[in-house]
Order: sequence, then structure tokens, then C-alpha cells
Amino acid sequence: MTPRATPSIDALRAELLKLSTLPAIGYTVVGTWALTALLTVAFVNAGQDGADALSGAVPAGFVVLGLLPITSEYQGGQIRTTLLAVPRRITTYGAKLVALLLVTLPVAGTTVAITALIDGPADLRAIGYLTATTIIAHATGTLLRKTVPALVSLLTYYFILGPLLQAHTSLTTYLPDSTNWLTLSTWAAGLTTLAILTFHSRDA
Repeated sequence: MTPRATPSIDALRAELLKLSTLPAIGYTVVGTWALTALLTVAFVNAGQDGADALSGAVPAGFVVLGLLPITSEYQGGQIRTTLLAVPRRITTYGAKLVALLLVTLPVAGTTVAITALIDGPADLRAIGYLTATTIIAHATGTLLRKTVPALVSLLTYYFILGPLLQAHTSLTTYLPDSTNWLTLSTWAAGLTTLAILTFHSRDA
């Protein structure tokens, strides 16, 4: 007799299935890779470092990748079914987070590899930056629950407020779009902790 999988494993399998069958996720991944290739070629032709593409528009794809799995569940009402199937909310959120990481890491690795193929060796730390961006977006989506407000908030920060703050303050090391690994980890962990607490206590 085959042993029954634990609720955590069942929840993880369910979340991976959701991610693999959500069309918007596939479109986001393919679009991000295409954008990476186009921007890297453009940077190289302009005489710049192709790796700069990873800190340009490319992170927007990882923002979307982090947001969609959670906000689409809230807006479509599927979150209620999910919580009926797995009532333990910490287990549910943990499964969502692990599933997202399992998808994001190879996507980020491939994104960096595309840059490397076009312009030579790339900084592998970019994988961590893109992954942390996804986790920050996922936590933000959990807190706001709606795709458009969360997406507008994050893109406004990453492409308007963030660059302005970096240009006019000395606090760049402490901002969530910093390339400092300790800062990124702190923001990702802090927002994820807040998201878990909110997910645990708030009505679906």
C-alpha cells in the first residue's frame, strides 16, 4: 500500500498544478524571455553592458509573475475553494510560496542565461535579485488582493519612485530595489511575514 502524501505535499502539488495551468503565467514567462533578448541586443548594439537589461524593464515580468498566482485567486474567488481544501492557512501559504520559488528560480536562471548567451558571462547574483523581486510582488499581491492596484503600486515604485529616490537620496542601499543582497532578503522576508500574518487572520 502506497503511503498517503502529507497535507503539505498535497497542497504543494495543487499549487504547482495551478501555476502550470494558468495561461497568464506562461505568457509572462515567454514575454519576459523575449524582452530580455531584445533589450540585451539593444544594449549591446548601443555599446553598453547587456547585463543592464536585467535591471531595466525585465524585472517587470517578475513582478507580474509574483502577483498573478495570488491576485487571480482572490479576484476569481478560487481562494475560498483552496482554503476549503487546505484549511490550515500557514500550510496553504507556505505551499504557494514554495511552488512560486520552484517556478521562479529556473525562469530567473534562464533569463540570466539569455543575457549571457548574447553578451558573455552574466552576474549570477541577478538570479537572486529577480527571485526576490518576485517574492516581494507576491507578498504585495497578498496584502492588496487585487491585480491592478498591486501592479500599479509596484511598477510605480520600481520605475518612477525608486529611480527618483536613488538619484536624490543616500538611502539606495536600504530600498527594496537595491542590489544589496542583505537588503533584498530583509524586504522579501519582512513583507512575506506581514503577508502570512494577514493571510492567516483575514477573511477570504
